[in-house]
Amino acid sequence: MNNKRELSVAQYITNSLFELMKAKPYNDISITEITDKAKVNRVSFYRNFTSKEDIIDKWIKFTTQNFLSISDISYQKDSTLDYFTKLFTHLEKYKTEAMLIYNANLFNLLKNEFDNNLIKLHKKEYSNYKSYFLAGGIFNVYYFWLINGCKETPQQVAEKLVDLMSK
Repeated sequence: MNNKRELSVAQYITNSLFELMKAKPYNDISITEITDKAKVNRVSFYRNFTSKEDIIDKWIKFTTQNFLSISDISYQKDSTLDYFTKLFTHLEKYKTEAMLIYNANLFNLLKNEFDNNLIKLHKKEYSNYKSYFLAGGIFNVYYFWLINGCKETPQQVAEKLVDLMSK
């Protein structure tokens, strides 16, 4: 008996799409290629997803919710430095997938997830304008960091953000 936890069909499909995206442009990848690589049939694909974009969107949402549930990140409990360090450590972990998403012109899906979570979180503390300002600012720092190769460590990015927010 295998001690490893079996991957779900959805995980095989998701992993297959990301692997294919490393080798060729997103728009050139077909559902058939994804199902062949995942060794599943089209019925299994459509039981889990409606499109290639849906795969990415669900992966982003799952990854975010998993992070939020296990990290215990909290804008109220954590220092600002700890909060940003936790966030950027998580984002660094998935920089390969984020660049694939960026290269597929689907970065708006990441932006939507940022907005959905950060605006909700900040609305508890701040006005709508400040909540949107913070969510957009954090996202744009992430975007800049990512497209420039994540040269700084998560700690260094966090320190820069804390410095910016204190001015």
